[in-house]
Order: sequence, then structure tokens, then C-alpha cells
Amino acid sequence: MSPDHPGEALGIVAGGGSLPRIVAEAARAAGWRPVVVRIGDGIDDDWTGYDGGAFAWGRTGDAIACMTASGVRRLIFCGTVSRRPDFRSLLPSVRTLLRLPAALRIVRGGDDRLLRTLTRYLEREGFEVLAVQEIAPRLLAPLGPLGHRTPRSDEIAALSLAAQAARQLGELDIGQAVVASDNRVIALEGIEGTRAMLARVAELKAGGKIGRREPCALVKSVKPQQDQRFDLPSIGVATIEEAATAGISAIGVTAGRSLILGLDDVIAAADRHDIALVGLDEAVPDIIASGEHN
Repeated sequence: MSPDHPGEALGIVAGGGSLPRIVAEAARAAGWRPVVVRIGDGIDDDWTGYDGGAFAWGRTGDAIACMTASGVRRLIFCGTVSRRPDFRSLLPSVRTLLRLPAALRIVRGGDDRLLRTLTRYLEREGFEVLAVQEIAPRLLAPLGPLGHRTPRSDEIAALSLAAQAARQLGELDIGQAVVASDNRVIALEGIEGTRAMLARVAELKAGGKIGRREPCALVKSVKPQQDQRFDLPSIGVATIEEAATAGISAIGVTAGRSLILGLDDVIAAADRHDIALVGLDEAVPDIIASGEHN
């Protein structure tokens, strides 16, 4: 998506990690003027050279006022927010206090419900919420094998089982990631996130709970009911490194509905660790068996 005019403000509600900066750079290159509102895990990041500011949860109302004053009509959510706001334990600003009843309704339920409710609230405030891929479409995962090798037959079976489990996990709005072998599910992502789940798998491997030659696959899958404007499953180089430490030999992500943060670097890391990296067809996961390459 292009701005309506050069220098149009684009709000970026930025958590932690590399994604917000990737989006901000893509937006600036396309002619937008990014206004970066730092929250959660990204509150201490250095955004010198960008408009915006850092806002604790107790100043949520001030963050909205900042974007409005900066001319923001469209905005994007991106980045890691590992802890939910607890408005009951905060001393909110006046602007936040005025919005407190709505804020308390927003933080109930799973992540998908939270984001849908938050989006509806911001739309009532006059904002249009965009998807990351509307500004940075190159981040979307391609279809098929992405690295130097295709998965082996046992890895295909592991990817298939993990994909099935991930879909059911997503239907319950629990998580997006699953690790499985060719005949059993090993780990499900909960509120701890993918990194902590992979650390748990590494401990299981070290403790002999996973066989030395047992093929393990990681799948990150979009939730069936997920709003495509936020929280798409994503992987980066760090994911590859953590998966390698956990003994993962194949990784699958939903093609066209997942984000790869730095495709060339991620493929290089997967090749370095001899991990089969695949963009999965959501409807036909067996696309990985066809030998198609991008």
C-alpha cells in the first residue's frame, strides 16, 4: 500500500524484536512518515530519527493522543509483546483513565480475541488498522522448499503431524507453534512463546526424552480464525538457531500467511544447520513432497 500523499503519517505500534524496524524502513522507503509508538518489549529500543515516543501501559491514552496529534490515520501493530497490560495494578494517566473500562474489556481472553477487540476499539477511535504485509509484502513466506534440501520422508511425516496439531491449537486460540516427530507430538506453544517452547524441547532432547535419531519438525501456522492484520506467525535467524539447538531438522511455516524476517539470511542459517525449511500450503500440506522449489 502506498501513502495517499508523500509524507503521510503511518503509525507503527512497535513491540520488541526486529520486525518493527523492518516495517518502518519499508514504510519510509515507500514514502510514508513512520510515527513509532513503542510499547511492551520495545519500549526501551532506540528509535532515533523517527517521530513518536515510548509509552508504558498506564499511558495508553497518551499513545493514542500522540498518534492523533501526529496526523496518523492508519497504523500497524508489529513486534513482540510478551506481557499483557494489567491496568488494575497501574496508576494510569488521565487520558488512559478515561479509556479504562474499554481497556479492561480488551485484555480478557486469548491473544486472538484481545487483538480483535483492540482493533475494533481503535477503529472506533478513527484509525484504520493495516496488515504488516500491506507495507512489507516481501516478508511473506514463499511456497515450497526454500533451502538447499527438501525434507526426507520421515520429516514430511513430522511436518504433517505438527501442522495438524498446530491447526487444532490455533482453533483454541492457544498458540501458533508445534514440535512433532513422525509419530508423536512433542511440544505445544502456550503463552510462553516459541523461544521458550524450543528451549523446553532442547531440555527434553538433552534428558533423553526424545530419541537421538527421532526426526523433529517445527511448524508455525496461522490460526484458522486469525485476523491477517496482526500477529502472523514469524521466524527469523534466531528461530533457526534455537531450533538447531533443540535438535529440529525441519521447519514449516504457512506460505503466504507467515512472515520470514530476512529471507536470505534465514535460508542461509537453515542451510548452515542442514535444516529443511519449507513454506507449507495451508490446504495441501503435502506440497512439500512434490519437490517444487522457488
